Amino acid sequence: MSTATRRLLVGLGLADRGADATVSARPALLACEECDALYQRRRLAPGDVARCTRCGATLGRGHWLAVNGQLALASGALLVFVLGNVRDIVTLDLRGAETPVTLYESIIATWVAGEHVVALLAFATAFAFPLAVILLRLYVLWPLTMGRVARGFVPSMRALRWVSRWSMVEVFMVGTLVAIVKLAGLASVIPGVGIVSYAVLTLLLAANHAAGLHGLWWHAEDLRR
Repeated sequence: MSTATRRLLVGLGLADRGADATVSARPALLACEECDALYQRRRLAPGDVARCTRCGATLGRGHWLAVNGQLALASGALLVFVLGNVRDIVTLDLRGAETPVTLYESIIATWVAGEHVVALLAFATAFAFPLAVILLRLYVLWPLTMGRVARGFVPSMRALRWVSRWSMVEVFMVGTLVAIVKLAGLASVIPGVGIVSYAVLTLLLAANHAAGLHGLWWHAEDLRR
C-alpha cells in the first residue's frame, strides 16, 4: 500500500496510524468519538449505556434487538430504498398536466439548472451514503446470522461507522417537505410512493442506527473463539 493511500485511509478512519497494518485491528478496545479516550470494550446488557468518563459522550448502548432483527431492518431498508428510487417522489398537477417526479429526475434537473453543489449533495446524502450504509450492514450482518464472520469484518465496520455519519435521509425528507409546501402555491402537489418509502426508510435506518455497532463486535468475537 502506498504512503498516499494509507494517509487517505487513516484520514477516513479506515486504517490505524501504526506503521504495521497487521496489528492495526484492535476490536477489544473502544475509542470515544468525541475526545479519543481509550477504553476496554465490555458487554452491555439491554438498557445499559456506556459513557465516556472524560467528556460524557455515549460510547455504546445495550439493546434488545438481536442480530436477526437488525438484519430484518436492513433488508427492509434496502427494499424501501429501491422502491423510493424507482417510484415518483411527488406528482405535480399544473392545470391538468400531471408530471411525476422521481429522485433521479429531480437531481438531474437540479444539475441542469446549474446548482451542481446542491445536486451532488442531494445525490450523496439521499442516495450514495444511505445505500452504502444498507449494503455494509447487510454484508456484516448476513454472515453473523449464519454463524460466521464476514471477510474484512474490521474494515467493513470502520467503513460503516464512517458512512453512517453522512447518511442524512432525514435531512432529505425535511427538505422535500419544505419544497412541497412552497410548490403548493404554484401547482397541486400529490405525494407519491417514493416519498412514503423514504419516510419508512428514515425510520428503519434510525432503528438500525440506534441498535449501534457495539453488540456486533462482541457477536463477532464470540464466533471467533
